[in-house]
Amino acid sequence: MADSEIRIGRVSSVDYESGMVRVTYRDKDDSVTINLPTMNFNDEYRMPEPGQDVVVAHLSNGSSRGVLLGTVWNKKNIPTETGEKLYRKDFSREKDAAYVKYSDATGEYLVKAANVHINGVNKTVLDGPNVEIFANFSIAVQTEKMNIDLSCLEVTGGEEDKISASIKTDVTMEQEENELEAVILKAFFKFVEDIRVQAGTCVEVRAEESVTIRAGTDMNISGRTSRLSGENAVTISSGGTLRFSDGQHSITLAEIIERLGE
Repeated sequence: MADSEIRIGRVSSVDYESGMVRVTYRDKDDSVTINLPTMNFNDEYRMPEPGQDVVVAHLSNGSSRGVLLGTVWNKKNIPTETGEKLYRKDFSREKDAAYVKYSDATGEYLVKAANVHINGVNKTVLDGPNVEIFANFSIAVQTEKMNIDLSCLEVTGGEEDKISASIKTDVTMEQEENELEAVILKAFFKFVEDIRVQAGTCVEVRAEESVTIRAGTDMNISGRTSRLSGENAVTISSGGTLRFSDGQHSITLAEIIERLGE
């Protein structure tokens, strides 16, 4: 039985299904081994490429039995990124296409790939004092129910601090407690179909300067008690007929002016 030895050879061929390779030794007249198993590092799968230099531990019988321990760094196989406190694992043969990296110096863990999919079968948690999500084009959220618990909401962006919102379905806002209060400092909402705001007692819309409510066809403001008030002035205008009515009377603004002139 030959003594066990560790040799450096070159991958001749790869059997991807079995996870085995054949290795050629140039110093042995380019002799080629039989299929050798590769060290899998606890079920990690990444096969070497034909032509790569590898380390093989032969157990006995010369080159007939052995285990491929892994690839080696050399002039043809140079690390993409180096550093004393750096860990990096590349998944793609293309440079910087897909990899994970951790730096002890910065504490940053980076995952990079063309498409990243995180699938939590039961639950997925993103937890941290500051969580940031950036997208150059769009962010899509699809869920049956969303709960947001926060003390402050700030939405900024767009040209000249203008944000356009388009909702292509009915919107219902309900509050079973005493009051639903919406404070909107500077915003413009455009709803394609309908919007309904429902409250048990009171719905209040405020603005520092002015509030404009406009409808293309019909607008109905109703309730047990409806009130329009302003500290300085309240303006009610109509391009056609302006009519005031209650349970007993109905009169237009033109009729009021006509009667005052009598």
